[in-house]
Amino acid sequence: MIWPMELHSFCIGVSASFLCGMLMDMLLKKLTGSDKVRYVALLSAAVTAVFMGAYGTGLHTLACVLFGQVLLFAAEYDIATRTVPDYVPVLILLVGLVEVEFVPAFLGLILVPLPFLAAALIRERSIGGGDIKLMGACGFVLGVRRGYAALMLGLFLAVAFQAAFVKKKDKGFALAPYLAVGCLLARLIV
Repeated sequence: MIWPMELHSFCIGVSASFLCGMLMDMLLKKLTGSDKVRYVALLSAAVTAVFMGAYGTGLHTLACVLFGQVLLFAAEYDIATRTVPDYVPVLILLVGLVEVEFVPAFLGLILVPLPFLAAALIRERSIGGGDIKLMGACGFVLGVRRGYAALMLGLFLAVAFQAAFVKKKDKGFALAPYLAVGCLLARLIV
């Protein structure tokens, strides 16, 4: 049986993403020295499948998939170490260059992280510098409107999850996974 080209491309893209996720899993375990890293290959394939299902194949889909993969890496790294490496925002900025519109990108880079920066200046240890840089880079990719939507979605998810499932309220938590989900949702539906 000969598959339609679109289905063939979809299967190849998801399979390649699964393999990249397996490599990302090994890299994360090596970089973090932690065995907490799990499900990266499945999440990687799922992110690719969602964007390919929504947008088909093309440059926009490639930009979305790469954005999702870097966010997935940042989320998993943050879960394992409670930090976001400095090279992650740089990678996101490079992904943003795939289909950049300079004025919205520059405004997103400057304006989207401002609430986090203000919170960090007002209250020490409230927001990490990695989260501020991450949202700045995501603002570059998403623009101001989608960037603020991502920020609000991510914070809503963080508050809801922490309130529902976490008993210790005084301990810090990894914010990047929630921000990553917010950014992916904003990229997909806003």
